[in-house]
Amino acid sequence: MQSEILRIIVTAVLAVLLAQQAARASRGTRRRLAFAAGALAFALFTIANLLPFLGVSVPLVTLTFTGLGLILVLVSVLALLAAYRGGEMASQVREARELLETERRRRAQRDEKERQGSEDSGA
Repeated sequence: MQSEILRIIVTAVLAVLLAQQAARASRGTRRRLAFAAGALAFALFTIANLLPFLGVSVPLVTLTFTGLGLILVLVSVLALLAAYRGGEMASQVREARELLETERRRRAQRDEKERQGSEDSGA
């Protein structure tokens, strides 16, 4: 019972978060399609989890919703890959690369300081 409620809550929250992302994305982009398909997929997963919880025992309907949700997840992933390859996500990729490079430099500086500290105490 607890796990069913948790599944319903998690899938509903994910559906809402993805819907918000879709609303923020530019109209007509593959990125928006990806987030909208993901939101719809998780909404279907929420319904598929909610039906048995409410006592509606129609396995074919639950299986259909789950299958459609899985297809929409695949559509979402493919649309996100197409958006990435088409350059729609260039600013996000550039920002991620800059953050990664900053973190690498920071770690290299910290490692250098630690090495100098161990050399000083070992000498």
